[in-house]
Amino acid sequence: MRTWADSSFLVSLYVDDDHAEIAKAYLSKNPYPIVLTSFAKSEAQHALRMCAFRGDISEDELVRVLLTFERDQEEGFYEPARVDPEALFPKTAQLSHQYALSHGVRYLDMLHIASALLARSRRFLTFDKRQGKLAKSIGLEIKL
Repeated sequence: MRTWADSSFLVSLYVDDDHAEIAKAYLSKNPYPIVLTSFAKSEAQHALRMCAFRGDISEDELVRVLLTFERDQEEGFYEPARVDPEALFPKTAQLSHQYALSHGVRYLDMLHIASALLARSRRFLTFDKRQGKLAKSIGLEIKL
């Protein structure tokens, strides 16, 4: 089953935060690789850098987790996928038009949901409650 993870989940795989145990436990029970696009990769790397900026991790730890993230990609932990940006932004605009007022999901979070749909993912991993609620309401399976 194709599984998408937003940055909240990806960061929890590499940083000892409030959700790390849940994220790691989920992966230990689920053999499916996580779909990873250049967008998701870039946003996760940025989120990890923000952990260092906020002082949640040291700069040395940042280097280690970024290298581990790269190694995990090389070892097939992630399933590389391409999402056409010419399709991504119209799909995100459609989701925004349909759901922004009812769900209050930020645009970046809608980009993740649109990417998951365009990458034909069926499962969506997030610790963001609003994003998860929207993903579930449009047919993605939420597992956490």
